[in-house]
Amino acid sequence: MNARTVSALILVAGLSLAASAPLFAASPNEVPTAFTVRTLIATSNGDMKIQRGMDRGDVSYAMKYKVRQELSHDVWAYAGYHTDLPLADARDCRTVVITFVNDQVADLQLVNKPAVAVIAMNLKASSPSRNLASK
Repeated sequence: MNARTVSALILVAGLSLAASAPLFAASPNEVPTAFTVRTLIATSNGDMKIQRGMDRGDVSYAMKYKVRQELSHDVWAYAGYHTDLPLADARDCRTVVITFVNDQVADLQLVNKPAVAVIAMNLKASSPSRNLASK
């Protein structure tokens, strides 16, 4: 399965789960929303560009001055970003989610807080569970 498919499945599963809840009273900022990003500019470290195919170590270096939230080993989130898309700003999409496959950037998404929560919940639900038995 390629990296884009993995990212799409994570997001679709999360958004479909969120869509099952009643949204009649939800404001647009409460609905999980994501936008695909082609390039991220890490302005905090000399305007380094982060793109698909970039190595994990290079991303870590480029983002060393930003606070990273690890949703999983292969999915990192950084808050405090914006784009020139008015709809993304209107939906409060200010967190970049970076997905790695084989230690390379496979996908970049600009998401809002509800989408981060849904992605994290789906990653937690899909992680292998360990059964522990006491003696």
